[in-house]
Amino acid sequence: MQRQDLPYQIHRLPNFHWPEGKRCAVAIGWHVDGESAPIAGDPRNARHLAALSEGAYGLSTALPRLLDLHQELEVPASFFIPGYVAELHPESVRQVMAAGYEVAHHGYLHENVFTLDEAEERAVFQRGTQILTALTGQRPTGWSAPGWGLRASTLDLMIEMGMLYDSSLMEYDTPYLVETPRGSLVELPISLILDDWELFGGSLFPNGGGVNAPVDHAYQIWRDEFEGLRFYGGLFTTTFHPNLLGRPSRIRMLHRLFSYMKSFDDVWWGTYADLAAYVRAQAENTAADRHSG
Repeated sequence: MQRQDLPYQIHRLPNFHWPEGKRCAVAIGWHVDGESAPIAGDPRNARHLAALSEGAYGLSTALPRLLDLHQELEVPASFFIPGYVAELHPESVRQVMAAGYEVAHHGYLHENVFTLDEAEERAVFQRGTQILTALTGQRPTGWSAPGWGLRASTLDLMIEMGMLYDSSLMEYDTPYLVETPRGSLVELPISLILDDWELFGGSLFPNGGGVNAPVDHAYQIWRDEFEGLRFYGGLFTTTFHPNLLGRPSRIRMLHRLFSYMKSFDDVWWGTYADLAAYVRAQAENTAADRHSG
């Protein structure tokens, strides 16, 4: 598909299908924003101890619970970690890696790159990559946009840096390719309906306050969306935050939700990197078949 009003081209895969005859796919993404999120929202929060402690809760208290949950239910996961948070909590990054989960790029200080110039954007990507690579021994293969910020230059930069996928755009229910003059990326589309911030998000500065939806409300929304995506053969991708869903009542709700989703044997579970590699391979096979035909 080509559109004159977009800075990239969309290529959907003809006859796209999930592996092993599965009906739909699930990729659980955690945005481990920690202390970076309040600081990115307002630099004065660097001195706001309550705001910083609420972010740190996502690593010191919530993350071990989340890792236990994923291991108990055998649910793969991808953890999008800003470089700043990785520097503050290197042991947490190592715990994620030791558990066998993906560590992916999420900027340095949770910057919304839409507000940066191209030099600043490049510096953010390079710094975050260097920190994550040093801690994990692997270059991150994918990125999800802090604050939903994304520009054409962002796509070009990811391609230049050899990344495999982006997970920031919201068109379509199944993965597709985005192409720029620099090359292509696999797009793993997301949605605000699977973002816990819409139900539980809040800010402690300057005036405080936030949202505290009942956990059953979140369970019903996400269960219904899973059932809809399963019906249409889509991809269930999340924007979950440990400091929000790692609270005791909410993580018990998440256990119920994952257990329900795991009860279906026609669902493919994988990390974002797993899904992106599969989509890329399917795209290459399709192109080879077309060429040979």
